Amino acid sequence: MKKLRHSSLAVGLSLVVSFLALAQAARREAAAPPARAPRLAVVVSVDGLQMKRLLDDRPYFVAGLKRLLDESHVERNASYAHLNTETGPGHASLGTGAPPRVTGIVANKWFEAREDGSIRSVYCTDQKLVDPETGKDVWRPGPANLRVPTLGDRLLGRYPAARVVSLSGKDRGAIFLAGRRREHAVYWWDQETGRFVTSAAYDAGSPGGAVVSKIVTLYDRTRAAGHLPRRIGLTWRKMADPVFPSEKDAPAVRPVSSFEMRSFQVPVNGLGWDKDLSLAPNGYYHGLFYSPFIDELVVDLALDVIGSKELALGRGESPDLLCLSLSGQDTVSHAYGAESEENLDVLRRLDVQLGRLLEALERTFPAGSVVLALSADHGFQTIPELEARRDKSFTGGRILIGNGAVTNFEERLNRYLSEELCLPPGSRPIHGSEGFDLKYNLPGLPALRTVAGPCGAAGRAVTPADVDRVVPQAIARLFGEEFKSVLLASRRESWDASDRDVRFALNDYDPVRSGEALLIPRRGVLVYSEPRGGSHGSQYEYDTHVPLLFWGGGVKAGVSDAARAPYDLAPTVGKLLGVDLPDAVGTPIDLPR
Repeated sequence: MKKLRHSSLAVGLSLVVSFLALAQAARREAAAPPARAPRLAVVVSVDGLQMKRLLDDRPYFVAGLKRLLDESHVERNASYAHLNTETGPGHASLGTGAPPRVTGIVANKWFEAREDGSIRSVYCTDQKLVDPETGKDVWRPGPANLRVPTLGDRLLGRYPAARVVSLSGKDRGAIFLAGRRREHAVYWWDQETGRFVTSAAYDAGSPGGAVVSKIVTLYDRTRAAGHLPRRIGLTWRKMADPVFPSEKDAPAVRPVSSFEMRSFQVPVNGLGWDKDLSLAPNGYYHGLFYSPFIDELVVDLALDVIGSKELALGRGESPDLLCLSLSGQDTVSHAYGAESEENLDVLRRLDVQLGRLLEALERTFPAGSVVLALSADHGFQTIPELEARRDKSFTGGRILIGNGAVTNFEERLNRYLSEELCLPPGSRPIHGSEGFDLKYNLPGLPALRTVAGPCGAAGRAVTPADVDRVVPQAIARLFGEEFKSVLLASRRESWDASDRDVRFALNDYDPVRSGEALLIPRRGVLVYSEPRGGSHGSQYEYDTHVPLLFWGGGVKAGVSDAARAPYDLAPTVGKLLGVDLPDAVGTPIDLPR
């Protein structure tokens, strides 16, 4: 009987050991990437790059952009399907595979009610954090407004030893490509100090974060800030014009000359060539931000990250992720126009920087072990005043918001609403606008009382329904040439989803962060805070049609004209890495390998 008990115990222990071994093996198998999976995924977003612009300028490229167009699987028909095509929403979509209605990032800024009932303007990366020096709550950049996990977040959930590094000239570019996990190493360039900085939203003491922090600290100390005038110089000179073998090799579309453009440009770094970066309104670093050199700084730091033996990105058992958001195309297009010589110079210099990046990846990693995906957060509209001068049939225009004019859009709209609702002069039933969202002054409406007149006796309080009734007719009367329709949030259940414009608005709509009305612009209409320069944000192809290509990782070169969306980027890279994105709306592309 004693022997039987010992025998039973031995069998039981053996079963437990076997079970634990099987469980451990299952965990190892679950944590192992799929066969042929890349060890490093690189996601590149070129801020503001329209697909047509990339293809039109293709003859100018000799390095990275040329290689990517020649050697990648190129999706030529990839377009966003949401309104308010801006940097924050676009990067959140690239990071998550979902439109703003899912990510919650409906614009670069939006309006929300405070606890006391007032309205505050919210920047898309605003996050309440504790200041380590004072112990008080402060607003700093962070990912808290992002409502769903990114590819980087899911990567760490699948492979706990994975590292995610994200770099950009802008906080929103770096943050929304990376995601919400504190272990991510996320840095962007600060215009005030000339250094790369991060936020307490991320843990610089995490295993990967601590090493990246050392890399960035060394870069800032030896190559950034006060070193930049020596390294970059004070002058932005245009690259020498290329010599094409024959006229058929030259680009069909040429940039508009600097002389012709100057009446329509915001002279951040001056007009014409050469440009003195030290004369920018907010100083030299501000001038660098509105130049192609901001991309050079990001790529410089990226090469340090790639080359770090201590970090060993892409050399571990788990796949890693490097995200780069390159901002120069966007900042220069805002100031000088997407069709300008300045913009072309940014792309030609970006071509060189991406060439450096590809060479470093090939030099550092075995063939097939790195995959690079490139897209953009939005496209860019050309300057409407210039189009009107060159094309007499052009019917677009410019809506000025903010303080860009003596009488701007919001002031004119409030004046009209006050008259129609019998309110005293100077009343503001509209709090403000951002992108194509219109925010009512809901907390202030009860205090707005009518005066005696066509509306009846004095003293009646104005309701949101009153504003709803008048806003569509006000837009039609004052801005009918600029906006084709108004969608009222209070009537969202009746929006016609069979209409393309409505579908774009629905993809951007959030009940908390969107306005009480969404304005649908006509083609060629630009909404901007400046009376000159270019911008973006609409539902038209110049703002939505962007590059989408995949290079390396065993992916075969070729082109596809299938209907795709930038929402497909994260799920496609995730599939290569063995990572699911259940919140994504995009679908993985079956890449030829």
